[in-house]
Amino acid sequence: MSDTASQAKAAGGGMPFQTATEWQDFYQKFGANGRTFRDFTQLTPESMEAIYMIAYNQYNGGKYEDAERIFQLLSFLDHFDERYWLGLGASRERLKKYDEAIKAFTFLNVLNMDNPQPALLIAKCHIAAGKSEDAQGALHACVYLSGEKPEHADLKLQAQNLLELLEAAQRNLVAA
Repeated sequence: MSDTASQAKAAGGGMPFQTATEWQDFYQKFGANGRTFRDFTQLTPESMEAIYMIAYNQYNGGKYEDAERIFQLLSFLDHFDERYWLGLGASRERLKKYDEAIKAFTFLNVLNMDNPQPALLIAKCHIAAGKSEDAQGALHACVYLSGEKPEHADLKLQAQNLLELLEAAQRNLVAA
């Protein structure tokens, strides 16, 4: 498996697709018609925004279970809105549902494969779940996706610092 494929797999948290190309193909087929479940309801974009604000406020108020349910509904109704997947993943992370958070962040990654933020969020979930090797793969993906883009410099620095910490901890375990 190539280094890029390993990074894509790690960033995906062991999801069924191994490469960025496979994910992109899935996404293009899934969203080919550009329709969402919301299109088959009476919900307007304004209604969706109001529901989003409720979920956002629940999250900020520490009501993560309520926020999770609302973000899950929003993600179901409109799978193209990155905010819904970010909120769903963040809520699940706060609830220590790390594997489920990784799945939400992975879909966020599929929506925008040039964004390194989901890889960093996935890595943090792996760290919290005690999966250092998976976290390192996701952190490498974050660094790679960040490239030299100034807008991603902070994410890249965070990922590099976490990588250094994980690698040092791994060396200390081997030395002990």
